[in-house]
Amino acid sequence: MNTAFVVCETTGQWIADFVAAIRAAGLGAELVTQPLEPAEQAQLTELVDGIVFVDDVRDAEAVAEAIRARNARPAGLVTAAEGIIASVARAAELLGVARCPASVFTVTHNKFAVRQTLAAAGLPGPRCALISSAAEAESVAAEVGLPAIVKPVNGAASNLVRTVSTVDELAAAYRLLAERLPLSEDARYHRLIGGGPSLIDPLQVFLVEGLLRGPEYAVDVLVRDGVAEPVAVVEKPLIDERKFELGMVCPPLELSEKDTERLFAAAKAAALALGLDNTCAHLELIDDAGLGPTIVEVNAGRPAGGAQPVLLKLATGIDVIAEAVSLALGTPPPARGTGLPVPVGYLIFYAEGTGRLVRVDGTDEVADLPEVLEVVTIVRPGQLLTDDQEIYAVNVLAAGFADTEDLAALHAEAAKLIRFELEES
Repeated sequence: MNTAFVVCETTGQWIADFVAAIRAAGLGAELVTQPLEPAEQAQLTELVDGIVFVDDVRDAEAVAEAIRARNARPAGLVTAAEGIIASVARAAELLGVARCPASVFTVTHNKFAVRQTLAAAGLPGPRCALISSAAEAESVAAEVGLPAIVKPVNGAASNLVRTVSTVDELAAAYRLLAERLPLSEDARYHRLIGGGPSLIDPLQVFLVEGLLRGPEYAVDVLVRDGVAEPVAVVEKPLIDERKFELGMVCPPLELSEKDTERLFAAAKAAALALGLDNTCAHLELIDDAGLGPTIVEVNAGRPAGGAQPVLLKLATGIDVIAEAVSLALGTPPPARGTGLPVPVGYLIFYAEGTGRLVRVDGTDEVADLPEVLEVVTIVRPGQLLTDDQEIYAVNVLAAGFADTEDLAALHAEAAKLIRFELEES
């Protein structure tokens, strides 16, 4: 039996899901990771056929060398860890098992380079610019227009995304990001970003984009041998003031077939313009009043995060994790089932404040609510949770609601039952 290698930098629910998909494809599964605490190592050892340790999973040469020493002809490499997708693709190139060029992922993990690439392909997008000091706020505001969004160039999970309406607010947002990002434990912010004409320091340079206005959606796209296939449209009707997602619906409650096709076309065009092939991507869009369906974010090389794969499988019968593994390894496409005959809702709950998680209570009570299909808790004790980052802590899948108001009422009811205990870190 040949072996596929799962590369991770921190533990997460996705590892077990990917291992299950690899084994369903008839392959063995080993893990490549950095040194672990004994408890973490014991837990992961039960999941996989072996563990390969490297000092830095972002070092593509070291990862390739360690895998080669273990298996001269691996079946392939997979990961869903956002910050290492490009380096894992480079390791796959060094091992001769790459399915999509690492250079493509380097571009897609640079939000400014994505904007430039999509614009060069003739696709719509907001005006955008980089800001490298608070003193540039006035000139950047004039270039981009206000109101605007300020975000890290390589961020994820709505980390430190800010909406600004004045030059002073833009300058203040710059100072906030410059103060907070160096404190982040996420390694992605402590490495220079490629993918453009020059390297970018993500701790000092941020992206400013004109504000898009309209309903928000997400589309996962599978690209196999140059053909892009959208999985489904997911509507995001419940979003809080931090831009954190509270509730999604698949399929949308009120979206015409014509508008669905418009969103599909925009997502497919973006994936192909970025050079994605034999991989997947999770794309977020706003149907802007002036521009039409416009790409907001591209998460390339992995399916949707949190429990969105569960949502998509319930709604469509398509297992996007199994599809992602198949694309990464070049194995036959997985079998597909049939989705539920009604819209499926997805509710997300976050811890309040900042600290390390002690425990989560109340999920059993939520599971007993009549509309609830499944409760998925993704966070683990000891994990650092913060208000600055959109960390999908508790995820609830539901059906049987009539409209967005029903979905919002269910979110409010479940929120009263879920309790997070944090300790200061």
